[in-house]
Amino acid sequence: MLKKNKLNKRGDLSDVFVFLLISVFLAISFIVVLFVNDKLVDVITETPLNDTSVSSDIVSAFNTINSTTVQRGYALFMGILIIGIIVSAFLVRLHPAFIFLYIIMLAFSIFIAVYLGNLYESFISTEGISAIAANQSIITFFMQNIVKITIAVGALSMIIIFSKIFGGGGGLPDI
Repeated sequence: MLKKNKLNKRGDLSDVFVFLLISVFLAISFIVVLFVNDKLVDVITETPLNDTSVSSDIVSAFNTINSTTVQRGYALFMGILIIGIIVSAFLVRLHPAFIFLYIIMLAFSIFIAVYLGNLYESFISTEGISAIAANQSIITFFMQNIVKITIAVGALSMIIIFSKIFGGGGGLPDI
């Protein structure tokens, strides 16, 4: 009789591809939000709203969000995604015969990363967005190096998945 696994600890071939899509989506979304925040600051400073007693506090809060908070949040979220991929790679038991599927999926992810990196570059080169993106050094650095980061994360995940040695059928304990 086969013993049923209580926790299904299976990794997914598409972890790196999903990481790639989420990182590009968040980068573009954050730049759009920063653009809207910049327009809101303009509305507050150029209208009678500037005459209120709290307008300076609101503008200061928007400037803090636009200058540091969004960048640090993006870096934190990307770090959490990378750590999640690495942790899931440790939890996967996989036969080495599947390495070819992982290599094909990593190659596909790298191919798509080139196009998504170019998409981001085209997006931030538009007139209104370029000034906002110039101030977002962390997001821009990450997106300019998205191919290298995708290769690093995917290769590290594959190394961890396929380099584990489970002796005598013990492997990971069933919980």
